[in-house]
Amino acid sequence: MRRIARRLNQTFGAQILGLIEPFVVLTARCWRTLLWRTTVIGVTGSVGKTTAKESIAGILSTHGRTFKSYRNQNGGLSVALNVLRIRPWHRYAVLEIATTQAGEMLRATRIARPDIRVVLNVKSTHTNFFLTLDDIAREKAQFLAGIGRKQIAVINVDDSRVAKMSEGKSCGVATFGVASTADLQASLSSSVWPSRLSFKVRHGNESANVETQLVGEHWIPSALASIAVAVECGMNLTDAAAALQQVEPFPGRMQPVQVPSGAIFLRDDYLNSLGTLGPALKVLKDAGAERKVIVISDLMDAPHTSPRERQRQMGYDCAQVADLLVFVSAAAEHAASGAIDADRIHSFKDRQQAADYLRTELRDGDLVLLKGETRDHLARLFFEQLGKVSCWKNICGKNMLCDICWELGLPPSDMGKGVVITAPAKQLSAP
Repeated sequence: MRRIARRLNQTFGAQILGLIEPFVVLTARCWRTLLWRTTVIGVTGSVGKTTAKESIAGILSTHGRTFKSYRNQNGGLSVALNVLRIRPWHRYAVLEIATTQAGEMLRATRIARPDIRVVLNVKSTHTNFFLTLDDIAREKAQFLAGIGRKQIAVINVDDSRVAKMSEGKSCGVATFGVASTADLQASLSSSVWPSRLSFKVRHGNESANVETQLVGEHWIPSALASIAVAVECGMNLTDAAAALQQVEPFPGRMQPVQVPSGAIFLRDDYLNSLGTLGPALKVLKDAGAERKVIVISDLMDAPHTSPRERQRQMGYDCAQVADLLVFVSAAAEHAASGAIDADRIHSFKDRQQAADYLRTELRDGDLVLLKGETRDHLARLFFEQLGKVSCWKNICGKNMLCDICWELGLPPSDMGKGVVITAPAKQLSAP
């Protein structure tokens, strides 16, 4: 029966969605007008949206009943469906909003109509539709189109393209960043594994020390944005910082998990673009670990390069950091050729073979950066360390993490063998 349902979905799914989408969008827009008691927060940016959304929701949930977008549902029909999930008793609703092609941002914004609009950054993503950073910035700027006087734009002033987006707007503007001009300013940041991201934050005459569960200084915009939103919603700085400390990394976004062999995976297998590879490599380079391992698939969103050149450059960059390199993709040999040193380089076209190799090779003291794109489903290499995975398709049409896929085949008892490593709680105080 399930096979028949899946086949029907594959055959008619797109046509059915095309028919019902206008009705769902219209219903969501009508429902949004009734949510006048709920403060809706929208979050966009090239990278860091999901972590910012989770952080904002985590902080605000200590201040009132809070809804948040399901996982990383952030575009097209998903925005409308999440609006329909908001209830009048929610004091806050945090929606992640993304775009993959021109015009999509404006359509999603008109559905959600956020009261507070957060813009994190402009990075090189979705380069099949947006050829330059300026093209991406123009699309992201549509998030602030039509924003009113009573609404608030929360802007990252460290990103020059984002900083310009609020110019000429009649809305309230709250800025964040490490720049001295920021309303909410971060300083003295640090994040060297096994320590997590920490920094000092200042807002007006208030200041506080911030300790987070996040791995890497590249999460500063997401963390600052969450505190900035909390302040705009009436929370004081110290309470917002304390609440942020409890927010754990989202699966697939530099999430530290220990497997039975003793090795620790930094799961960063949701997005592998130029905007995310550099920060992830920096985390591994600076980390304290007996052996540093990189398991990586293809690099996406690298414009103006051929697939072979892209793989070779990626291989070279990874080789500067890792003691052991494992490339897993159809073009893995090109990445291996860029890494040069064959003694510590292994390439696999077959994911199951790569998983079998890692199961015998990884040991206590290893820090493993698992870097890939959602559609590559490298998470299976991680889950194979916990038990036996059933699905080893090299090509899968699902754009979702394996964690929630019914075909993974790993029982809950095995999935529980992976221990998410949380940072020890520290007492927060004003400096």
